[in-house]
Order: sequence, then structure tokens, then C-alpha cells
Amino acid sequence: MRAFSREELLELAGRKSYDRGASYVPAVQGLSTDRATVRGTVTGTHAYRVELTPGRSRMSWECDCPWAEEGNFCKHCVALGLVYLSAVERGTPVPAAAAPPDIRAYLESLAHADLVDLLVSAAGTDEALERRLEVRAASAAVTGSGGGDMTMAALRAFVDRALRIDDLVDYREAPAYAETVSDVAEQLQRLLEDGLHDTAEELSRYAVERLGEYLPLADDSDGEVGEAALRVVEAHVEACANAAPDPVELAEWLLDRQLNGSGVPELLLESYAGVLGEAGLEHYGNRLAGIGADRPADDWDSRFLMAEFARVSGDVDLLVRVYSQGREGVYHAAIVDALLSAGRDGEALEWAEQGLAEKEGRPDGQLVEHVVGAYRAAERWEDLRRVRWEVFERSPDVESYRALRDDEAPGEWPRVRGQALAVLRRSAARRSTRHFPCPLVEVLLWEGSGDEAWEAATAHGCDDKQWLRLAELRENEHPGDSLDVYVREVSRLVALTSTVLYPRAAELARRVHGLYGRLGRPQDAVEFVAGLRREHRRKRRFLTELDRAGL
Repeated sequence: MRAFSREELLELAGRKSYDRGASYVPAVQGLSTDRATVRGTVTGTHAYRVELTPGRSRMSWECDCPWAEEGNFCKHCVALGLVYLSAVERGTPVPAAAAPPDIRAYLESLAHADLVDLLVSAAGTDEALERRLEVRAASAAVTGSGGGDMTMAALRAFVDRALRIDDLVDYREAPAYAETVSDVAEQLQRLLEDGLHDTAEELSRYAVERLGEYLPLADDSDGEVGEAALRVVEAHVEACANAAPDPVELAEWLLDRQLNGSGVPELLLESYAGVLGEAGLEHYGNRLAGIGADRPADDWDSRFLMAEFARVSGDVDLLVRVYSQGREGVYHAAIVDALLSAGRDGEALEWAEQGLAEKEGRPDGQLVEHVVGAYRAAERWEDLRRVRWEVFERSPDVESYRALRDDEAPGEWPRVRGQALAVLRRSAARRSTRHFPCPLVEVLLWEGSGDEAWEAATAHGCDDKQWLRLAELRENEHPGDSLDVYVREVSRLVALTSTVLYPRAAELARRVHGLYGRLGRPQDAVEFVAGLRREHRRKRRFLTELDRAGL
């Protein structure tokens, strides 16, 4: 298992959740691990099961608390990680995770009648399970494997009962509802496999309509319900391919769901294009054009559907017209992509140039790179450098500065550099907040111009990270400057009262101690450390880190 650090936990959780997690360390129980995962239970409002799996490049996690269910690295994950790291640092063995009981093997060992009784009993106390079994039983009756006959009306009733939501489904209940929707999709697929294409088409269409009514009531934060619903849509598309419903009628149904439905599950023309055929697509396009003419010019729904129709039908000119009439202006990047895909490179370049000329503020990076790439391929060097300079003037930062330098003519960079730094200095002089990152300082740091960067930071300010980089850059030749930065940073880190930052604070304190020695001020070094210990005497973890740093 890859090692991880307190800094990684802090980065994943953020300051607020990290600090809360540190206070939950005593609430961690049942710490265990295997080759890949750390597990435990953290007791808060409820007892939450937590898992941390450090992958090669990033940490993955599981916790059944509300915050983690929304995809966040929660305080319970932080607490478990801190307890594990503490155990590793102390050399305390972490118990191996016990293998869970093999439920499948147990069920396979039961007699058929006992297994049936167990399922029926469970369904009697679990409405979601009961609905899922009803759908399967209804499907079995239709396909002949369950005995009895089943009318379409009865099938619809069972599908409606399975999918019905009478009240809001919160995120904790959503996974169970997703399983129910998946079961409906599975039974629709079974109908298709048994050759009951007409039945599958009618029933899957009905299921899509019911989902459109019920899904807005489900809190699908993790997307599980949406994924299950898309499987129902896929079953409907496959059923249409086999049952061959009237393409005009299908086009009318699809367009009505797209314009007047709830928007879930998402029904895309691209999915249905093959089963609509030429006749269905033509009718769809004509009807959509008529509907769009009756709606406001900036109606998002009709414009989105028209753009999708243009893509599916391969009508690039129509797609360009749609993208050039957006509510918030022309969508130049999308137009460029469409024209490039059609092999119309010259027109794509014209639209990209137009987009750069018309849009104010920070230019669209995609348009910039397309224009620059086209100019470079055509060896239009003056035009390329003009664009690079215009982009830099509109967005003076280290990225545009680097691009400006990379594309400048040999021998011209000293002159252009002076002009670029003048732009950055004017921008820095207009800064209203000195503690934010400073682009001028960042550019000079990137160049390795330590003295100029220090002067800029002193004149215009910069953020803590830039100050530290400046201090590290100047530490050998200007120890006094670095000393002041490190002292401020030690005070800032310790004041945050987060134990994960104490090792860094102690390391910087060690640097301060050494710099005082280099400056011939040994007594100041002693007083600095004594002052830290006196001021933070109640922070035992910080004092321990000072001991480890030799202070």
C-alpha cells in the first residue's frame, strides 16, 4: 500500500474538515488494514464505516456519512488517516482486516425451500426488495419461466409500482432505488432476449415515461440512479431496433419527451438516430424547426436540440448557425471544432480569429492555440507574435509570458521582455490586495530572477507560498531576508493549531535557528526557540516536533 501523509489528508479535506477530523481521532475504532486499504469505524452523529485506499496517484475513499456521500473527503476519513499514520509512526502494529463471511457460499448451501422462505421473509420487511421481486416475477410470467399469463396493463402496473416515488428519496435511499431501476432494465433486457420485442418496446417506453416523472424526486448525488435509468433507455433503443415502431410516431414521442419532460433520464437524438432512420430524422428536424420558430430566439432547449440534430445529421452549416446565435453570444470554439471536423480549416481559422477579436477580457485558450497553430504551420511568424502579445496584454500571467517568450524571434526577447515586464509592473501597481498571488513575482520567480522578484514582492506584495519560494531562493546570499519570511511563516503555521502543520513549522524554526547562527546572532537563536516554547507551551505536539528538529 502506498504511503500517504498528513499533508495529503489536508489537501484532500481542506482546512475546515481536516481540523474537525483531528478532533475525531479519539472516536476511531476497529482500525485494520490489508495490502491496499485502511478500514475503521468513526463514531459521530452515527457510527460511520470508513475506508481509505491510497492509489498510485491519488487517494480513494469510502464513508457512509452525508458529506462523503456527496464525493467529499470528510472529517471521518481524516480521523481514520491520522490514527493510521500515528500508529505507523509509533511502530504500533495495525491489525489485518478480517475477511468478511462468504454470504454467497452460505446461501448456496441452503435448501431450495429454505432459500425461498428467506427471500419471502426479507421481502416482507423490505419494500424495495419486494418491488424488485415483483418485477422479476412479472417478467418471468411473460417469458413463460414463472407460470401464468400477464397482460400489458398488469405489466405496466408492476413497473409503475416498482419505480413509483411518493416522497423525496434522500441520498441514503438512492442506492436501493437505483437497484430497483436496474432490475427493471434487466427484466426488459430479458424480454428482448426471449424475442418479445413489441412487448419490450412498449414496456420500456412506459418505464422511461415513469422515470421522467419520478426521478426528479430522488437525490442522485452519486449518479447511481441516473446510470440505472440510462440502462432502461438503452433497453428501449434496442427494443425499437428490433420492433421497428413507426419512425414518425417515435420521432414525435422523442421530441415531446425532450421538450416537455423533466429532462431525466436524458434522451439524446444520437441514441435514437439509427432506429429513426432517414424518415424519422427528417420529420424530427422539420418539427423541431417549426417549434423553434415559435419559441424565443434564445430558448436553450430548442437550440440544444437543434445543435444535436445538426451534429447527428452532419449539417455543419446548420450547426454553425445555431452556435452563432447563442444567448450569451457566439460560441466560437464549438464552431471551430465543427468546421475542423468537416475539413474546412480556412473557415475555422476565420472564426477563431473573429472570436479572439470580439471577446474582451481573458481570451479563450482553445481559440488562441488554434490560431497560433495555424499561423505556425503557415509560417506567419509576425501574425503569431502579434497574437501572443495581444493575449499577454489581455491576460498578463506566467503562462502567457512563457508562451510569449517561446515564440519570440531570436535576438528580440530582451526588448520584448522589457515591454512585458512593464505591462506586469503596471498591473501589479493596480493591485488592491497585497496578500494575493502576484503575477509579476511569479514570472520573475519562473525566470530565476531572485533579486527582481524580491523587489517586486516588497513593492506590491504576494501570497505566502511566493514569499517562501523567494526566501528559499535568497537564503544563501541574503539570509536576513529569508529569516524574516521564515519567522512570519512559523508564527502563521502554529497559530492555525493544526497538528499536521507542526512538522513544517518545526522545520522552518530549525532554519531560522541556523540563519541566526550564520548572521552571528546566536543569542537571538536561543531566544527565538525559547520564545516559541514559552508562547506555545500548551501545544505538546508542537513541542514534540521541536524536539525532533533538535530545538
